[in-house]
Amino acid sequence: MASHITDPKDFAQHIKEEMLADFLRMQTPSIPFALSSDKAAGKKKRVNDDAVDRFIKTIEDLPDAKKREWLFTEMVYINTLSSERHTTNLESQATEDGIAYDLADYGKCDCHDERALWWYIHHKGTFDKYFERADTENLAGLKEFIIKDKHIIEKEKVAEDNKLTSFGEGVAKIYENALRGKKFKVSRFLEKDCILVRVYLENLPDNQLVFLDGTEKQPSVGRTPSIRSLFSIVIVYNPDEKMLGIRTNNPAENVPKLAELFCKIFLNCSYTDITERKYNVENRGSVGKLELTPDPMSDIEQCYLKAVEYMRVGDYTKTLRLDIGGKHKYSGTEAMEMFIKESKIVETEWQPKKFEIKFIFKKVDETKGRKRQITANLTKRGVNLKNTPEDNKIRQFLKAKGFIS
Repeated sequence: MASHITDPKDFAQHIKEEMLADFLRMQTPSIPFALSSDKAAGKKKRVNDDAVDRFIKTIEDLPDAKKREWLFTEMVYINTLSSERHTTNLESQATEDGIAYDLADYGKCDCHDERALWWYIHHKGTFDKYFERADTENLAGLKEFIIKDKHIIEKEKVAEDNKLTSFGEGVAKIYENALRGKKFKVSRFLEKDCILVRVYLENLPDNQLVFLDGTEKQPSVGRTPSIRSLFSIVIVYNPDEKMLGIRTNNPAENVPKLAELFCKIFLNCSYTDITERKYNVENRGSVGKLELTPDPMSDIEQCYLKAVEYMRVGDYTKTLRLDIGGKHKYSGTEAMEMFIKESKIVETEWQPKKFEIKFIFKKVDETKGRKRQITANLTKRGVNLKNTPEDNKIRQFLKAKGFIS
């Protein structure tokens, strides 16, 4: 599933009754949940609708409103790891940490929703540890800056505890008018060519401002804290590429402040000493000028322009989207050029504002699965790539072809 849900029932309806019961029994204090006695009804469907309704009602009937809210919030966060990629990574996290888990019992899970819940129930430490790391994988909306040579330092120096603490305090200060509480947590992850720094800040509903400074700015509103109920900022520092990347919920307003803070604490420079990386979309006037031929020796087997969005020159309220779909084996821009020609669109009257480029990777093992496919959405604000080996290869391709300068 791995999508944001507004109704916890949307998640529970994918879970077997026995696992719903285990989720409630693991709570402190344990919450009783009787299993259905009607076995025949249970055989009709893998998940019994009546069991799901009783599960939701059991939580709703709890006298403690904070406990009710906390349980529903936990279900939302379990859901965020309920995809094949995340459950596979949870298995790898356990192996990396030397955690011996019951493969036979784990194998009884029928879907990724159940697998994510299984890790939460049986190995919550592994679940929490991976959850913290998982958020750094999504780099969509990452704002990149180029750093001058004289300010480059080794990535290991960014991992110094005292400087990371100062950075977390500075981030909390930047957001004190938008978030509740000065609680923050800083995590760092050293990778082969970069270091990722993640700062958590608690963000409660309705912009409730508490920030204690001797007195509260406004009355607090009761709520059970959860370590996963946090606002997240991810910093990527890559000294080899002389790059600083920042991903946050409010890029337009706070990215310069965050960049200034990072530069001051770690690089002994200021925001004015770095240059924002440009994403070249609006100045690529003709689709025919786009170069999308992959290197034969690369892991990218095929790529093509799947869609392009335009805005009318002189009238930005008018937009146009052309999408060739993906059922055929397209290459480069040929299909899109033919589409434009048949549509009788005059390209000089339209300015591109978004490119969607489909990348198809060669199979590492010809005996397993389908070829990995990723669609890169490129606008002047950035590209929707993650922190995975394939996404990084796409990022390098786009740089080599002049889409990212």
